[in-house]
Amino acid sequence: MLVAALDTATLTLSCALVDLDPAGGPVRVRCERTEHAATKPAPGRTGGHGARLPSALTDLLTAEGLTLPDVEGYAIGIGPGSFTGLRIGLATWKGLAYASRRPIAGASSLAALALGAAPAAPDGALLVPLLDAKKGEVYAGFYRVAGGAVEAVAPDAALAPGALLERLATLPGGADALALGEGLAAYAEMLEGRLARLAGAPVAPPAGAVAALAAPALRSRPYDAQALFALEPHYVRASEAELKFPHGLGPGAQRP
Repeated sequence: MLVAALDTATLTLSCALVDLDPAGGPVRVRCERTEHAATKPAPGRTGGHGARLPSALTDLLTAEGLTLPDVEGYAIGIGPGSFTGLRIGLATWKGLAYASRRPIAGASSLAALALGAAPAAPDGALLVPLLDAKKGEVYAGFYRVAGGAVEAVAPDAALAPGALLERLATLPGGADALALGEGLAAYAEMLEGRLARLAGAPVAPPAGAVAALAAPALRSRPYDAQALFALEPHYVRASEAELKFPHGLGPGAQRP
C-alpha cells in the first residue's frame, strides 16, 4: 500500500512516500523530502507551506515514476503545532484523499517526533519531544520507548518551561527524561542543565514516522467520507480568536 505522509506542524515541512505492508510488516520509507520555510521570504517569493503543496508530493511521485492515482492512502500529522501550518497541511491532504476516494488517518506530530528519535534512545527511556508553542510555552509530549516503538505516558500539552519540569517530576523516570525538538533550543536558557538532550534526534516531526503511526488505521480503514470530514487538527490550546471571542462572532456575540 503506497501512502503519502505529511507533517506541517512546524516551519519544517516533511513529506514522504511510504510502503505499508497490508499484513502488518515493517513500514518502508521510499523517499522523504524535508524543507524549512523561511520566516521572511525573499522579495517576490511566497513563503510558507502553502507555496510547497502539493508540489512537495508530486515531485516525490515524479522522482519515483509514479502519479497521484498511485497513492493508496494519506497520513497526516495533526499537531500540536503551528495553527496555520496544520490547517494548510490537513486541508491539502483531505482534499487529495476526498478527490481520489482514498483513506486518510492522522497522528500526533509530537508522537512522530518521538518515534523518529526512538532509534537513538535506549529502550525504556522517557522521551520528551518539544515544539515551540510561542507565548512562552512549548508543546510537550511524553513517550516511553518500547521495542523501537513509543507509548504515550501522559497527554500532549502546552506548558511553560517551569510547568514542564514540574510535570516531569510527577512521571516515572521523569528525572532521567531525554528531550528533543526545536522547542528545546527555543527555551535553552530555561531548560539547559535541567533537562538532558537526546543526541542525534530530529528537530521536527518526520513524515515517515507519521505514516508508521497512522499505519494501523490505514490498513484497516477503507475510504470513509465521514471519518475524513471529522479529522481535525489537535491544537492542544485555544487559538487567539477563541480566547478573544469565546462566544463566536455571530449576531449578539460580545466583543472585547
